[in-house]
Amino acid sequence: MQKFDFKPTDSKAVLEFIEEIQKEFPNQNVNINNVNDFFICLEQKKNCLDCKGLDYCKNTEVGHYTEFVNNQFVATPCKYKKEVEAKNNSLINTLYLPRRILDASIEDFDAVGESRKKIYKHMIEGIKSDTFCKGLYLYGTASIGKTFTLSVIANEYAKIGKKSLLIYFPDLVLDLKNAMGTTRFEELINMLKSIDVLMLDDIGSENITPWVRDEILGPVINYRMMAELPLYASSNLGPKALEEHLSIDGSPASQIKASRITNRMTSILVSLNMGDSKKYKR
Repeated sequence: MQKFDFKPTDSKAVLEFIEEIQKEFPNQNVNINNVNDFFICLEQKKNCLDCKGLDYCKNTEVGHYTEFVNNQFVATPCKYKKEVEAKNNSLINTLYLPRRILDASIEDFDAVGESRKKIYKHMIEGIKSDTFCKGLYLYGTASIGKTFTLSVIANEYAKIGKKSLLIYFPDLVLDLKNAMGTTRFEELINMLKSIDVLMLDDIGSENITPWVRDEILGPVINYRMMAELPLYASSNLGPKALEEHLSIDGSPASQIKASRITNRMTSILVSLNMGDSKKYKR
């Protein structure tokens, strides 16, 4: 049975083709306008029967087959695609952020504007490179897609088997303060230092104190710099404004400590202002 290429002179053959497909979908109204779509449903499910994995997928959208659901044709992920997605999700941990952000994918990323084009290139080329890849410091006003972008990047790392930890930084600070003197405190610090990829979301929005700066943020960034472990961060503050935020009281000693942290961040992060595009995903 082959997909039908309709011609005005083929009315009898068209009817026979429709009748043949209708037998496979007795509860649906198969007609000249949708018969080829129903045919695709059949062919793609046949492909799935003998498929050995995503690398062998013969369907148009790899890892998916077409189904007719709720009066529309939809692409449904196959068992192999679901297995990969489940594995990727297991490689991404979030703290103080909704798990639904893990649905972010590179297919939904709008590469519009100079910064987003650079981010997209980073995801396509940088993450998969064999050498150490600098992370990104994404900054700009609220609701321009910074957290969404970090989520997309985490999913790209998951594809190559790297574990990511995406954290809402202000809540992390509160949690660490409450965990002082407990085993959870040590567990959190060790996780921040050793996870394959660390992502600090909304840094600069926390109630900064010398303790947070000098005992938490500084040592974690220094450890990851020395170990060449990827770090990513997002903020409403640009690099200079973040340094001012970290200087706290503006004293010479505080300014030096703040500068030391931002210099280390610069050595392993590329700063990008995401405010150059009006179109974004969240």
